[in-house]
Amino acid sequence: MEWLESHSLESFGLTFSHLISLCNTKHMPENADGHHIHISTVPLADFEEQLYTAIEMYHDQIKCLTQGSKKVFGVVNGSRLGVLVDTSNFNCSEERLPELQQHLLMLIEEQLHLKEQLYLLSYSTDVSSLWDRPVYTCPLRHRESRVWVMQLRAGGGCDLLQALQRVLIHSELDTLLVILGSCPDQMVDVICDYLVQTKMPSVHTVAYNCSSPAAIETVKQMAAVTGGKYHVFSAALGVVDSSTDMELLWTEIKAARDILNQIQSIRLGQLEGIPVTVQSEISMGLNHLNLSDSTPASCSVSDPLCIQPTGPVPISSSEWLKTHGLKAQKLDLYQLLASNAYSPKKTFVPILGKTIASTVHERAMVPFKWNDGTVKYLHVDLPSLQWYQRKLMNAVHLFERRVHYLNRTGSLQIWGAVCEQRVQVLLDMSGINLHYQLHIQHAIRLLLQEQLPNRQSFNVTVFGSDVKSWQEKMVPTTHENLQAVWQWIRRTDCCWGRNTLAALQNALEEEPYGGSSVTCGVYLLTTGMPDQNMASVNAYVSEHCRTANLNIHVCLFTGEKETIQCPVSCNSTHAVTARALRGLAHAGHGRFLWVTETGIIESDDISLLIEEMETAAIYSQKVTELVDSLIQRSSIEGSEQRFQEMSTPFIKPQTSDRSAKLPPPRPTILSLTRQENRQKVRSAQKRLAWRPSSSKADFPPVQTTDVSKPAGQLRSADQRRIKVSQSVFYMEDGNVGVVFKKYPKPKSTRESITTIKLLKHEDLCSTKQWLKRFGIKNLKMDLHKMLSGPECSHLKKMVPSVQKRVSAKYCGIFPSVQINGSVKHLHLTAGELKQYLNETQKLMQRYSRRLEWLLTGSRCMFGTVLENTVCVLLDVSGSMGSCFSDLQKGLALLIWDQLYANSV
Repeated sequence: MEWLESHSLESFGLTFSHLISLCNTKHMPENADGHHIHISTVPLADFEEQLYTAIEMYHDQIKCLTQGSKKVFGVVNGSRLGVLVDTSNFNCSEERLPELQQHLLMLIEEQLHLKEQLYLLSYSTDVSSLWDRPVYTCPLRHRESRVWVMQLRAGGGCDLLQALQRVLIHSELDTLLVILGSCPDQMVDVICDYLVQTKMPSVHTVAYNCSSPAAIETVKQMAAVTGGKYHVFSAALGVVDSSTDMELLWTEIKAARDILNQIQSIRLGQLEGIPVTVQSEISMGLNHLNLSDSTPASCSVSDPLCIQPTGPVPISSSEWLKTHGLKAQKLDLYQLLASNAYSPKKTFVPILGKTIASTVHERAMVPFKWNDGTVKYLHVDLPSLQWYQRKLMNAVHLFERRVHYLNRTGSLQIWGAVCEQRVQVLLDMSGINLHYQLHIQHAIRLLLQEQLPNRQSFNVTVFGSDVKSWQEKMVPTTHENLQAVWQWIRRTDCCWGRNTLAALQNALEEEPYGGSSVTCGVYLLTTGMPDQNMASVNAYVSEHCRTANLNIHVCLFTGEKETIQCPVSCNSTHAVTARALRGLAHAGHGRFLWVTETGIIESDDISLLIEEMETAAIYSQKVTELVDSLIQRSSIEGSEQRFQEMSTPFIKPQTSDRSAKLPPPRPTILSLTRQENRQKVRSAQKRLAWRPSSSKADFPPVQTTDVSKPAGQLRSADQRRIKVSQSVFYMEDGNVGVVFKKYPKPKSTRESITTIKLLKHEDLCSTKQWLKRFGIKNLKMDLHKMLSGPECSHLKKMVPSVQKRVSAKYCGIFPSVQINGSVKHLHLTAGELKQYLNETQKLMQRYSRRLEWLLTGSRCMFGTVLENTVCVLLDVSGSMGSCFSDLQKGLALLIWDQLYANSV
């Protein structure tokens, strides 16, 4: 690993030889070895602090390697890269292909686009490549690569040797990335011999989501033969099983911890049998940085048991959730919304001859995606949703207390909740566990003291190569029996292999579990894989627990030094071991728990509670979205209602005229004369309002007022619409003439371009609130809305007289524009368009000043502080060291620029 060449302990001067160089050796005749070591406290403290810093840096690098495409494929080196992808039937099945394509696209986006040359090839029964030769990378090649990934399909077997032969033709490649998802068709020795003979470039091999031992061995040997790297990724667990980069980093961390242990020995006055003297005391702060002791610190194993008083019988999380889960508390979201949810329906209407879908009033109902994938319309009841959110938060707090109870120190952390009345304990005392014997004794001691005293009966069995039981059958859990079994366990030593199958047979066959009405539990504490085949062990357990009232629980304990102290035969990783033992526990209807020296790694009980809390979080998010949509809808409806009230004219109700109910009077000569005059006036007005019929425009006739009617009888709307002034005169022949002085002007329906008034100073508000005042829509500057209107519906028609198709003459008068695929007439003049451009330019300049203000001072780092009371939380960990000076400057700017200036 190139990064480790400049960041190793050797390059930093933090090896054991550098530590010895800090010591002074003096010759002491009274000592057996004749030497005595003296060291000062200051360099020893500095050396120790540098080691802790290096360990933290290595952990950060490991965290970086477990993100993105580096987690799946590792760090791909080389500038001219050839990529070989396994497209066999197994690796490209319907279940695995979408995930493989997603990871390959991630690899292209994060790593492959940085390479100089690329060559992509897929291999199955046949071999096919995207290009004939390696090509230089560019945006076009990247798009072709992504399309090629999405077109990958299963093609049969896995002919890896043929793919390597195809790549060997292109000698300009310096690195090969081989992605293997299944066992290749050729043997490992054949592939490795070919790589040695042809002198292939550095090979980076990846075992992608592959559990086949042959495939994993092929990946490791190919990397070893070519001097490359290997990477084993498990998609089921979402973790990296093993990797060359990871192993190098863990080796450095192990070396640093060994040196820290040597420093602890120096402080205790002994270094490899040589007495050491530290000249002054180390500060109390560095004493707290010491590594935690690997041995249990609660009480000595030689002391007798301290039996604790019996408490309530614990239960498993699955049973606990039956009475305290979301469904038990009736907090299922879909159950709550079911009474107000309605599905859209489609019905065939015979009279119409087609299927009609139901219509939902959007203001009354809210669309909501149901758990079965369908969309239903809900009537949102805000008080019930607020009550539901409070109940949901109380349930989440209850789940958190349960997790804290299961994760506390003691036997619950190691064994989980022992729920059965009859308990059989199986202890793994194989020779591999010699270094963890004290841990195992401490674990069984806690179980005997805390949980077994309130059980009906129990028995303990230890197994290595042989199986030994404390009693032939289960005995009552009395104080004497608990002390006796503890003394028996203390005298038991670790020996040879791990015969787990024989221990299970001894526990399951000697006790009559079938006819008992009391539930029995077998608790297996082990540190690794059984010597037998896991398939045989799982089949035996599943067959025996099918009819018996029996649960088999598996507790896996792993330590940090397991990979170093275990023999070569136990080469399975922690993840593989956990996966196998998890299957064993589930085959026996039990629970699985994985614990280390520092705490719980995995627990079925805690996983169930976490899943329930995640479900509650999803429900809470959906309820929040429903409440937000309801509040937003109500605000929109309120604004529309206020706008309608302001725009609607106030019309006074017409009062009934009592005189109108009276019968008309008898006509006289005077009244008849006046009536004839009125008719003459109407005919004169009709003659003035006459227009030639050749005009195609549709102009309404001039509307006049009837002088015979009183003004009170006209409608108010007519009074506002009719604004015509006229004068009446008598001509010489006795007729009446009318002169119109003022005609009504039609009201313009076009919207003029408004003049924008923008503030020069900056308001202390969020961008969302600021845009509500100065956004394009709020300032009525939306161009699409200005150009909105009826579409141009004039079509060309065939005119028989000229024998051609002619369009309407108005289409040539008004200019036409195309908006969103439809042609409309443009009703804006050139001056109005120029004014719109000027106002838009002013608005863009104002947006630029606002953006510049947001990116200056402390707002660039912390944003705009809008609250009156502010609490600032700063991360001052080691990872912030490189940018700590910038953080100090930004914090000073925040105090004076925003907090002090705004009186926060």
